Amino acid sequence: MRLSRLSPLVAALTLAGLAAPAADAELLSARDKASFGKLQSKLGGQIGLAVSPLGKGQAVESAGSLKSAIAWSTSKVPVAMAVVAAGRTSAQSSNLRAAITASDNAAAERLWSSLGSGTKAAGAATRQLRSAGDRTTTVQSRRLRSGYTAFGQTVWAVADQARFVAGMPCLKAGRAVLDLMGQTVGGQRWGLGRIDGAAQLKGGWGPGSSPGANGGYIDRQMGIARVGGRRVAIAMISRPADGSHETGTRNMTAIATWAKDHLSVAGVPASPGC
Repeated sequence: MRLSRLSPLVAALTLAGLAAPAADAELLSARDKASFGKLQSKLGGQIGLAVSPLGKGQAVESAGSLKSAIAWSTSKVPVAMAVVAAGRTSAQSSNLRAAITASDNAAAERLWSSLGSGTKAAGAATRQLRSAGDRTTTVQSRRLRSGYTAFGQTVWAVADQARFVAGMPCLKAGRAVLDLMGQTVGGQRWGLGRIDGAAQLKGGWGPGSSPGANGGYIDRQMGIARVGGRRVAIAMISRPADGSHETGTRNMTAIATWAKDHLSVAGVPASPGC
């Protein structure tokens, strides 16, 4: 039990047996972060990782040099949550399932349109981000690239994404969408799906890392997976040296495998801190 992380008063009470110790949820040590740097060198390109215990206001820990990029299809999650929160689950059930479990773009566009104009839809999705704990990200309201969704061009930091996912179990809409994320089709269950068959996940990928601009592929994945008997929120990102989606998905699996082997989950609470 580490008392150095507690206030002097709580530490004294703990030693006296009058208070329970605070959860020690340090998931990544300095040595782990150095090891992640070695993984990046091995894989090539840039990668990033952010992890958190479940719940709102939890500490988010990060590793890797790639901190942020456009969201691509991971942004379908707050859009789907906005539809659920608006009471449209029954009317949009088939679109919700297709957009989340199979990352169907047409279905996601129908969800987006059901929320109103671009500005109104973006506002509704952004409110879901705020409700789950992401205080920074704003969903893109305008279509910046022909043939691509407006919301997919949202800039989303990896740490903010992990913070959002960690808060999803605290919301009714979040729990509903997490249930769908647990049913993602087999072809998209790389990454977290390889370390936990029951992982709730959503991936995203596309050519470019900046809003409205083309470029090499960015691959992302966020979700909740069981590591060492504890469920944790994990967000991952890869910009492969060769710019290919295939390499990006392999990198996602390599990052998830690394996380399974390195995250220290002994201090992670068994239930979300909602």
